[in-house]
Amino acid sequence: MNGEPSRGILRRAAGNAGMLLGGKSASGAMQLATFALAARGLGVTEFGNFSVVVAQVMLLTGLASFDSNQAIIRYGVLHLNSGDSAGFQALVKAGTLLDVGAATLAAVVTIVVAPLLGARLGWGPDLVLLSQLAAPLAFANAISTPKGMLRLFGRFDLLSSHSVVTPAVRLAFVTGLWATGATLGWYIAVWLVAGWVGAAVAFWFAWREARRRELLGGMNSSLRGLAEANHGVWHFSILSNLNSSVAMIPTHLSVLLVASLLGPAAAGIFRIAREFGTGMIKPVDLVAQALYPDMARLVAARNWRRLKRAAVGAGLAAAATGVAVTLLVLIAGDALVNAIFGRDFVPAVPILIAMALATSIRMLAFAADPVMYALGRPSVPLAVSTASAGLFVSIMVWRLPIDGLAGAGWAFLAMGVLGCLLSAVAASRMVGNERRRDQAAQQDPPTG
Repeated sequence: MNGEPSRGILRRAAGNAGMLLGGKSASGAMQLATFALAARGLGVTEFGNFSVVVAQVMLLTGLASFDSNQAIIRYGVLHLNSGDSAGFQALVKAGTLLDVGAATLAAVVTIVVAPLLGARLGWGPDLVLLSQLAAPLAFANAISTPKGMLRLFGRFDLLSSHSVVTPAVRLAFVTGLWATGATLGWYIAVWLVAGWVGAAVAFWFAWREARRRELLGGMNSSLRGLAEANHGVWHFSILSNLNSSVAMIPTHLSVLLVASLLGPAAAGIFRIAREFGTGMIKPVDLVAQALYPDMARLVAARNWRRLKRAAVGAGLAAAATGVAVTLLVLIAGDALVNAIFGRDFVPAVPILIAMALATSIRMLAFAADPVMYALGRPSVPLAVSTASAGLFVSIMVWRLPIDGLAGAGWAFLAMGVLGCLLSAVAASRMVGNERRRDQAAQQDPPTG
């Protein structure tokens, strides 16, 4: 690793992202088709209610979850390098415990909160009950540990295969629902079943790969000593949880905010913009996922020069991709949204343009978070996410009643600019401090 040029790391990250992209491209297309059918089948208002129900569960799951894949990679690299299978097993147990515990908490809170949310949005008893019945969807998202294991093992081919499972099941069933004119409850049921199928496949892939690498020999059900084998893992995981929880604000809380301030029809339009925008910038996210394990290895090797070069090169490449997406939306956004979702959802295009531009700006520093996690400093990305999300919510609450859905565009732009600046500065300072610490240690070696 010491002698590997940064462009080699980027090539490998791009190659791994390419494997993911094959599956994600297919899953993205299926996801768009699924939402298009659901939007056409349910109509603007009912699709908005559907979006709010799903967003509620996803938000609470994100708030409770510990994003344990970060810890799996951070500590797993050390265990694999040292051949410590017992430490690896303890790490997997800790991650799974966090995932399942968080999903249980999210499901319970969903059931409790549904009547309160329903009262705020003017739901009837039937819609409140449907929201509560969607609570088990939280367990479908408790797959952070198996996905982290596959990333750690470099099995991006399996991650690619897994990425199409849930969207394929959803599309197959939603096609039938659309064709038969099914009601909202059936769409929620399909979302639940498809999520569980995808979760089962993720666990099967990860555990099969770990067994193939002979990492599970002698593993038992004891939960003792998990922290001793992975010093600081609980603290790291708690901070990772807070960071991933804050990230849920623009992703899912925004849907609830729009529904609360502008109504379910506006929430449905906003959801279309968010889903379309997320799908179009997915290749950048895949590079980030593929890059993190190599960042962790470079940090373990204390190779700061190549780490910084890789991060800067990745940011420039990601931003260029974002600019290309923004231009595409400017030129063909109206036609694309009209063709896929219908004329009623064309008002989503201005939000989509703002999201694409904000993402292009934010992507300049997209490698900063993997660097900070690899350095064992999850508190800093948490602070950046908190500041950015706070600004986002403030602008949403301020501008939505004044500008309508256009207010969401301003919120995304402000969040992208602030997040880019704070992340870039923080990561650069961290790497500089580590480099100076190593130089000082070399100039003043310890005496015997």
